Amino acid sequence: MKMRDVLGLNSRNHLYTSVYNSRQGKAVADSKLLTKKTLREAQVRVPRTYAVIPSHEALERFDFLTLPTDFVVKPNNGLGGQGIVVIEKRGLYAGEWIDSQGNTWRVDDLRLHINDILAGQYSMDDLPDTAYIEERVRVHPVFEKYSYHGTPDIRVIVFNRVPIMSYVRLPTAESGGRANLFQGAAAVGIDIATGITTYGVHHAKPTDFFPGTRRKLSGIMIPHWEEILETAILAADAIGLGYMASDIVLQPLDPSVGKQGKEKELPAVPMILEVNAQPGLKIQIANRAGLKERLLRVAGLKIVSPKHGIRVAQALFADPRLEAKGLGRKTIGRYEEVEVVGSLGERETLRAKVDTGADISSLDMTVANRLGLLDPENVLYERTFYNANGKMKRKVVGITYYLGGRKVRSKVSISDRSKLTTKMIVGWSDLKGYAVLSDGKY
Repeated sequence: MKMRDVLGLNSRNHLYTSVYNSRQGKAVADSKLLTKKTLREAQVRVPRTYAVIPSHEALERFDFLTLPTDFVVKPNNGLGGQGIVVIEKRGLYAGEWIDSQGNTWRVDDLRLHINDILAGQYSMDDLPDTAYIEERVRVHPVFEKYSYHGTPDIRVIVFNRVPIMSYVRLPTAESGGRANLFQGAAAVGIDIATGITTYGVHHAKPTDFFPGTRRKLSGIMIPHWEEILETAILAADAIGLGYMASDIVLQPLDPSVGKQGKEKELPAVPMILEVNAQPGLKIQIANRAGLKERLLRVAGLKIVSPKHGIRVAQALFADPRLEAKGLGRKTIGRYEEVEVVGSLGERETLRAKVDTGADISSLDMTVANRLGLLDPENVLYERTFYNANGKMKRKVVGITYYLGGRKVRSKVSISDRSKLTTKMIVGWSDLKGYAVLSDGKY
């Protein structure tokens, strides 16, 4: 990382947050409840809100026994994770709960804590505040070994509708199960192109392992990565901030997810925990890359959609050190030589067109027949599609081929390409892990 590429505090404030962030957007970001309302109206997922307690009178009327087994108490205008209580389960007796640290909370304890929130003890501006209670997000299995009694969150910085940089914050024993770096949580940079973790940081110093263990922090493949990036962009669009960080969690859909023995690719949905109109700068240490250089490359680009923003980020900001290890995003051109493997293991080299507008790949009928790919046991199903000639059906077969030196196992539809110069189309479903150059540009 070169020092000239590092974004400093003054540059962040004067060149980005004050220029690209409206006063209205900042006001929304400063209120967690207003953020949730805005995002919910834009159909961006956020944790469910069980109760909002705006006053001491409302607190006296609130029945805590109506709450579910687990929940989180938060201040609306809190800062740095202060004032948050994470309840994991019920206690031995009615009206008792156990928090993430094993402490017992009774109704009177919760009332006292919420009274402190209402008095502004945890407010960023020391003014009276509002308390609210929301659902607790469970730990996704991919993070089980890297989290101490808390839920990791993934921070994504978005500028001009492009995800610029990301890291995941991991709760530790020192941080008390909170994903807050100032309280002792660890952080790991994430390669924007692939969602693979890269470099660990603890107390602003590089580390290869999760604190107190020999568990390597690099090489974790974060599931639902493009959904996470899209969620961050949609959040920035909804709130109206040009430069913003979203803190995102992966909420497993099955309540049993998070227990040992579960698969890591179980369904989950990205949810926004909160947003930040003036995000911190330690993310640069975890990524060993400067924000300034990335921001300059994206400024002024016309981004037409969230997916376009993701494609730009993956093309511009892929970590070359991961690609050198065969883990990162491989750059390919609009036309590529591919090697198709036949049913008996033979290989045939073809010129293929890479078409990001096609959903699945397509192969010439003559080539498929010659390689034995049309054998009945290799036909997966028939696909119906429509063109100028009306309704047609194509066979879809299993295939193995090599693109850019990497092995791809996929499916292709079979069509007559005898009059075309390319005998294969490589569709979008096969391009995960690739960046596509078009006419010399991404």
